[in-house]
Amino acid sequence: MYGSGIDVVALHGFTLTGAQFASTANAPLRVHAPDLPGHGATSVTPVTIDRAVDAVGRYLSTFPTAVPLVGYSQGGRIALLTALAYPQLVDRLVLISTSPGISDPVARAERQAKDRVLADRIETIGLSAFLDAWLAAPITGTTHIDKRSRIADRKVREENTATGLAAALRGMGQGVQPYVGDRLADLEVPLLTISG
Repeated sequence: MYGSGIDVVALHGFTLTGAQFASTANAPLRVHAPDLPGHGATSVTPVTIDRAVDAVGRYLSTFPTAVPLVGYSQGGRIALLTALAYPQLVDRLVLISTSPGISDPVARAERQAKDRVLADRIETIGLSAFLDAWLAAPITGTTHIDKRSRIADRKVREENTATGLAAALRGMGQGVQPYVGDRLADLEVPLLTISG
């Protein structure tokens, strides 16, 4: 948990952990940031999108009232699915760099195959070598941020394991996420999306 004030639950992106939100400690919020399946210190198994949504729903049910739910990337997809499955537990929804899934079944199957290949690669080369490549890539890289922030970011990502990240890709990657773009109108809470 980070900060003090209004309770907010925040779900991290792929290769990160709840510590992604440590920088919110000075905000007027109390940010609860659990590790998602396959990441950090979580013990939620099996690592599947349905199990992740169920675990987040159970976590949200521990609060006395509905809370704002924030999600980044993979965590955003889980947040969106959670808000659709457990609308009574979510006060509002903030999605950062998140999509409602891949609508075309062929494209979704292709993404699932690519994620399986990447998962196998992570297990083959190990966490450190994978992070070297991941953090140097144009879309997922951190070369645009200052050195101190890059070191802190890398430290958070090193809380993971190669096996856990591979499981997260296989069980919660975009290729296995159901497409819910046609269900966005079913959301019963205010929604803010941030792209970048």
